[in-house]
Amino acid sequence: MKKLIALLLCLVVALTACGGTGSSTAGSTPAADASSGSAPAAPSGEVEEIVFATWTINSPPSEEGLQAVEDAINEITVDKIGVKVDYQVYPVAEYFNKVSMELQSGGQIDAFCAFQNFQTILSSDMCYDITDLVDANCPDVKELIPEDWWDCVSLDGRIYALPAWLPSALYINLTWRSDIAEELEISLDDVNSVEDLTEVFAKVKASYPEMYPLIGGNAGFGGWTGMTYAIPGVDSMGDSPLMPAGVLMGDSDTVVNLFETEEYAEQMALVRDWYQKGYIMQDLVTYTGTNIDLLAAGNGFANITGQGGHPDYVATNASNQTGQPLEGKALGNAVINTNNVTNQPFCVASTSKHPEAALKFLNLTYCDADIANLIQWGIKDRDYVVNEDGTVQPPEGFDSASVPYPGGYMNYGNMYSGLEYPAVGTSQESVEFGVDNNYNAKHSHSFGFVFDPSNVTAQYAAVNNVIMQYYCGLDCGSVDPETAIPEFNQALKDAGIDEIIAEKQAQYDAWKAAQ
Repeated sequence: MKKLIALLLCLVVALTACGGTGSSTAGSTPAADASSGSAPAAPSGEVEEIVFATWTINSPPSEEGLQAVEDAINEITVDKIGVKVDYQVYPVAEYFNKVSMELQSGGQIDAFCAFQNFQTILSSDMCYDITDLVDANCPDVKELIPEDWWDCVSLDGRIYALPAWLPSALYINLTWRSDIAEELEISLDDVNSVEDLTEVFAKVKASYPEMYPLIGGNAGFGGWTGMTYAIPGVDSMGDSPLMPAGVLMGDSDTVVNLFETEEYAEQMALVRDWYQKGYIMQDLVTYTGTNIDLLAAGNGFANITGQGGHPDYVATNASNQTGQPLEGKALGNAVINTNNVTNQPFCVASTSKHPEAALKFLNLTYCDADIANLIQWGIKDRDYVVNEDGTVQPPEGFDSASVPYPGGYMNYGNMYSGLEYPAVGTSQESVEFGVDNNYNAKHSHSFGFVFDPSNVTAQYAAVNNVIMQYYCGLDCGSVDPETAIPEFNQALKDAGIDEIIAEKQAQYDAWKAAQ
């Protein structure tokens, strides 16, 4: 009953966002409803110009495709909140470097996503202290986001980001080619962990020797399979899950080096075995594309990712992107920890001259369906069509990659929770799954702890460089873990990971004592 009440409340919030009355819905025509939104409008005639930079897992939009979406966004925002938006979209693998370089060079970016780098951004003074600006400029965000989530984006009681409202209680997701599984009479019903996949991969490789049973994508500094991420029970304590410098394992309160654990050694041994058997792409470590690209090319059978949406939704979205029949399932239970909330929050740049305007626009990305559909799907009847059941798909003769604005995997404030049109093949159940888990999934025992790395910033930089050197080769199976892991850990010690762990342990102990 508690879960049902929480779900109903959440749906009420989603349906009555932007002030509750006169709000646009997922079925409305973008830019058709200018009455929704409770953020204060600018004085008559006053328009502030901001730059909003976000990322996509898709192929980037064409210049013309992106410009049309930007123009449509501004038709709404100029009248509604007195803000004109320069809308920028980058490939996910390039995003953080692009934003960092732009800010460091003095360029203008007002609002951006702290994708997998919130602590780095926080310690580098890249984000604006928005504590005193949120209530006035982001009322809908404050209403939507659970109270305890704000602790995850705060330091010393000050708020530095808006938590993204997307399925944030993550589980390990397995997606696979359903046509091949059916042809080979492979059942994945009994696959409940990555270890159970070895026999499945063997059957696929025997029948399709040119296909890779397990594919991966680009982590931003090399290829990865997701197998390090798939180690169960790891709480990265706010660090990027790809670069954790000190983690909690299971129910332990002792901060440890993940790469020294037995669990890591066993997982990398499994990856190495798969690599040597040809189950993993031999040059994945240097691959620069995405898992979507590999699936679309027909070169892969299965994919492992961390997800918060319903497995059917994840598979359907990927099917729409790749043109391949896919199914999905969860491996393990969904858990929400600080990193899930800080994985991609939205910040106002500390250099912004228009912080209130940036927040007003960000607020719309959480509550205005017209804005959400423009960012997520593009221009109606050009980039997508709406079916009778309210779902969307590319127009006839196009796929998701060939339209001017490839949609479905765009990053913005309120994703996959009922605000935007659902993709064809998805259901209300998939929306409810993520929303319900946001409220009711198990929380890690360090949820809300935010590490301040300011005393060990030099060590963090050195440790991250070491992780970039070793992580992908091990995660892709292209190096021998028996020799590479000891070298890896010695390099981490030389870089100062023990000092980071000691500092993190001290701060965590103090935080826990204060709870």
